[in-house]
Formats: sequence, structure tokens, C-alpha cells
Amino acid sequence: MPSISSHQARARRVDRIMAFTISGGGLLIIGAVLAMLLFILKESLPLFIPPQSRSLGTVQAPRSGGAWLDESGRAVVLLSGTEGLKALRLPEGSSLPVPSDGPALPWRTFTTLNSRGESLVIGADDRLSLARLAWSKPAGENDPSKWTLEPHWQGGLPMTTVPEEILHFRLLEGGGLGGGASLKVLARFKVGLAWAETTLEAATAPAWKTLGLDSSLHPMVGAWSLDGQDLYVGTAEGRLLDLDPETANIRSSSEFEEPIQSLGFALGQSSLLVGGANGKLGAYQRVRVNEVFKLQAFHAFPRLGGPVLGFQASQRDKRFLAWTDREAVVDHLTTERRMFSTRLDGQGLAALAPRGDLILHANAATGALSLWSLDAPHPEVSFGLLWGKTHYEGYEKPEYVWQSTGGSDDFEPKFSLVPLVFGTLKGTLYAMLFAFPLAVLGALYTSQFATPQLKNTIKPAIEIMAALPSVVLGFLGGLVLAPLLEHMAVEVFLFPLVVLILALAIAPFWGRLPLTFRNTFGSGREVLWMVPLLVLGLWLTGLAGPWVERVFLGGSYRTWLQTALGVTYDQRNSLVVGFAMGFAVIPIIFTISEDALSSVPKSLTSASLACGASPWQTAWRIVLPTASPGIFSATMVGLGRAIGETMIVLMATGNTPIMDWSIFNGMRTLSANIAVEIPEAPLHGTLYRVLFLAAFLLFILTFILNTVAELVRQRLRRRYESI
Repeated sequence: MPSISSHQARARRVDRIMAFTISGGGLLIIGAVLAMLLFILKESLPLFIPPQSRSLGTVQAPRSGGAWLDESGRAVVLLSGTEGLKALRLPEGSSLPVPSDGPALPWRTFTTLNSRGESLVIGADDRLSLARLAWSKPAGENDPSKWTLEPHWQGGLPMTTVPEEILHFRLLEGGGLGGGASLKVLARFKVGLAWAETTLEAATAPAWKTLGLDSSLHPMVGAWSLDGQDLYVGTAEGRLLDLDPETANIRSSSEFEEPIQSLGFALGQSSLLVGGANGKLGAYQRVRVNEVFKLQAFHAFPRLGGPVLGFQASQRDKRFLAWTDREAVVDHLTTERRMFSTRLDGQGLAALAPRGDLILHANAATGALSLWSLDAPHPEVSFGLLWGKTHYEGYEKPEYVWQSTGGSDDFEPKFSLVPLVFGTLKGTLYAMLFAFPLAVLGALYTSQFATPQLKNTIKPAIEIMAALPSVVLGFLGGLVLAPLLEHMAVEVFLFPLVVLILALAIAPFWGRLPLTFRNTFGSGREVLWMVPLLVLGLWLTGLAGPWVERVFLGGSYRTWLQTALGVTYDQRNSLVVGFAMGFAVIPIIFTISEDALSSVPKSLTSASLACGASPWQTAWRIVLPTASPGIFSATMVGLGRAIGETMIVLMATGNTPIMDWSIFNGMRTLSANIAVEIPEAPLHGTLYRVLFLAAFLLFILTFILNTVAELVRQRLRRRYESI
């Protein structure tokens, strides 16, 4: 037989191995959690990396009055009144072949190329033509020398009166006679501003109509709205006007506080960019206020150092380029964030690539093209946008909004996390309001009053509830409970009141029953008498509900809520979430609380009863405070379960990210939002990283909650450990 020393040596070896295994396992778990946290943080941090820009040098080119950058940034098309179209390869500056067709040279006047490569040109023969530029590229070919510039010229309308300058035009597809394209033009003449509407197929000269404004107003610039129904005009007096072009009636106006030098549009053509003669930059929108459309200033940007000469918008997001004689900047409309700023070496024209990642400046005196790159992968996100109120397009005032996608490419993403945090707290609150009292009071009764046989039945039955999958609870909540509550909402609110009245009415009769009966069928079995009471209350509530709705609520509780309280009843609302999520949380709180209550020494309860306290007084004043650390821990575990719940909230609510405490409205939580949005999030895109930020926030929120809970638990434990 092995000696005692060998047994001890083997035991020590086993102890060391087990200690190493347990410690290693714990460290691996901690390391895994930290690794997850670091990965989530790594995917979130690029949202806050500032934009990076660098100079790409200077290219010599002919002097031009307009420039259009290709989306790839590999080629540029220049407009010149004397030479027509010129194309260059970037960044080398070598010439590319250009078709020789087009209006007769030299051109009388032309507009700068917009971001879509369009320009109006009046040639030497006094004919108005529309240029639409496009590149024909072989599939996968990145060498501009193998591309073909395809300028499409339309129109050739005769002009009896040639304007000094074409300020703006709007091409409305399908808006002309016979379904053709309608062309609206605003131009400057010696006598002032005038506009005309024609079609590209017209055979006669357009009829110019002078803007019939008051003599106290001196219009300087103008721009057509997207639908061509409104003409925005900036005056030398610093007023921005929304005109009816047919009648020259001012539909609305706004003060800009300095002479307006230039107008432009951000992506989507709904936000009007305004630049002043003293460098002021702002954005306006046309919104409906009290059933009346008004011009509203809703964004302001850092001032420039001189008259703003023009704007050009990106075709990918809400960034835009603005420039003066000495400075060029790129700002983002939504965040009001300045992403790029550089000094210019002379007067000229600036252009922004469609992707917004390349800036060009053409020196008017030398023709030199200066190029800069801009790397800003997530310009639509800022700390203020995530946590502050933001004024979005189409909204009357700044608000907290989450709306990650829209129906068009010019949609303005809205990434406020505040509605999601609010929804998380709201859903957790209603779930805990339902689960906490039932779970704790049920645990108190089970541990202190129920008979051992009844306890051995109740506790396993409730613990089995914890095995129900969340998706099953969400399915039942969304497809069964929500329609049922909608049909019986009045009965749901009447039921607790009816049961309470029945209990108070029946309670006095219990004391009149014989003592032997009460001891035999009452002590420890009181809960069984609640079953017929609840059934009776349910039956009476079913009878009283329709009568209450008909007499006191006008026959429809939903109509009454809307008219009396201004509340809309959503079928999948916070009430449904509170019930469904409560059933997921109750087993956790009940089990831990019951264990804590059962662990209170019997000597304490016996001493309390010996001093004359009733069983309920003992349970409330002795057992409950002594077990409070465990009950608090149970509550915090249940709270953490409710905060992180996904499937129940996802299936039992409408997932609307609104900020309303009403129990009849839904919400969207952080966890449910991640589940909803992640399939639509492009890898490493802005939405993708914002969802990781939401996950990091959820992680930190749970960590803080658990830390505070542990501190409070330890304090309660020290307080009652001497009892």
C-alpha cells in the first residue's frame, strides 16, 4: 500500500493542478471578455478619427471657366469659352482626346459644370445648348487614356437676346410639352434678372420674363428648386426670397444679415446653401410650419474670409465645397463639421469630385490646377450628433432621431443613440415594474409561509420558466399577447382593482371560520384560495369591461385615448413588453431571492415570534432586511437580463425609436437595434461602426450596473452581518 506521504504528495499535486486549471480558466474568461471589449472598441473608434487631407501637387492646364472631376479622380474635363472642352489625365496633367463637336466657338456665355457634368452653353451663333458629359470606360479599365469622353449636346435653341450670365438652370425630365424635358433658366441681363421656360426641342427662342420685384430689392443670385416650382433669390439687402416665378409673389423670406453672393444645393437638392459677401455660410430649407411653407435657417457653418464664390456638393453624402478668392473649405451639412480647409493662390474656380474625396482649384490667371485629397470615411457622425439634438432635413426643429436608411440615395442618415438608450431604459423599467414585486413577494411567501410540499411544487415550476427560450416568449408576446391585450385593454387595467376589492370583501369572513378549519386548510396553503378568487375576478372583469368602455370611454378606449389624452395605442407596445419580458426575468429574481430569504437563520425568526411579532411582521421587518443583499443581487441580475434582452423586444414591439414614456407606445432598445440593423450594415461602413459603438455602450452600461450593484450589495451585507 502506498505510504501516507505519497498520498499527501499526490493530493498536493492534484491540488496544484486543479488550482492552476481553475485560475487559468478564470483568467481565460477575463481575457476573452477583455478581448471582446477591445475588438468592439477597435471597430468603433474610426468613427471619431478626424478627416485627413494632403496636397497632390499642381498641374498646368489651359485657363478655364468650369471643371468636372471624374468619380475616380483620374480625369478632369475643363470648359473654356475660347477652346471649348478640354480633358486631362490626373495627376500627370496629360491631354486626353475630346470630340470636336459642340456649339460654335467662341462661346458667348456658359454655366460652370455641375456635379452631374451638365452645363448650359450659348455659342458664337447665339444658340443655347445643353451639355451632358459622360465617360465611356471598358470594364475594369482604370487608365484614363483608354476612356472615351462622350459629350451629349442637346438643344441648339435660337436666342434673340443673349444674357450676360446664366445663373442657374433646372432640367425637369418629362415636364415639357409632349412629355419632353422642360428647361428652366435664370439669367442676368443689364436690366436685371429674368427667367425663361422652354424645351430642348423648341424651334423658337425662349421668352424671357423679368422678375417683377419691389424696387427696394436688388436680386444678385438665384436658384431653382428641385421641382422647378420655386425660385430662390438672394438680394443685396441680405434677404433670401422664395418666389413664385410666374407672379413674382414672395411666398416666404428670411434674413441673411449680409449681401447674398452665391446659392447652391447639398445632395438631394432640398437644402439650400447660402454664401454671403462677407464670408457667412448657412443652410436653409423649405418646411411646413402651421400648414404654411416657410424658409428656415437650420444650419450655420464657420465664416470664410471673403465673398463666397460658389458651392459644389458631393454625390455620395451631405458634404459640400465652398470657396472664396483665398480659401476653399469642405463642410458637412448635418454635423456642421469642417472637414477640409486650404489657402488658395489666386482667384479661380473650385470643384469637388462626386465621391467628395478630391478637391480641385483652377487658377483663373495661370490655369494651374491644384489638387488635394480628402479622406473622411465617416463624416456624418460626430459626438454631438450621437448624443445631442440635431436639425435634420424636413424637421421643424432639432430632435433626437435614429433612422439609418431611406428610400433614396440622397437620404440623410440619422444616428442619434439617445432614442435607443431611452428605449432600453423604458423597456427595462416596465419589465421590472411587472417582474420585481411578483418575484420578490412570491419568494417571500414561498420561503416563509408555504408548506414544504407546496414549496417543493412552486419553486421548481417557476425555475422551469427560466428554460423558456426568449424567441418563444417573444413569439407569444407579439402574436398572442399583443392582439389579446388590444382586445381586452380595459379589462387588463380593471382586473387588479376587481381582485383587490374581492379580496378585501372576502377577507373578514376568513376570521369567522372555525380555527380547526383555518389551521388545517389555511396555514401555508393560503395561495390555493387565491385561485378561485382570481377566476372570479377574471369573470367579473369580463362582464364589467365592456360596460366601463361603453359608459366612461365613449364606446372605444382607443378613440378616448386619442381625443382625451392625445395618446395613440400601438398594438405592440410597452405593456406587452413588460408582460413578456417580465416572464423572462421573474424566474431569475425569484430563485435567487428565495435562496437568500431561506438562508436567514431560524434563530432570528424564532426570536421575533417569541417577542410577540406576527409571522408577517417577522417576514417584513426581520427576514426581508436581513436577506436584502441577496434580494438586491437578484434584482440586479434580473435588471441585467432585461437590459440585454433582444428577441422579446424585437418581436413584441414595433421597434420604433421614439422617446415617449407612454405605456401604449413601443420603443427600440440598443440590443434589438443591433439585431435589426446588422444585416443591412455594409462591412466597415458608418452604420456598421455605429452598431459596434452601441454594443460597446451596452457593454459599459451593464458593467457599470453590475459594479454599482456589487458595491451596494457589499454595503448591505456589512450592515446586516451583525444581526
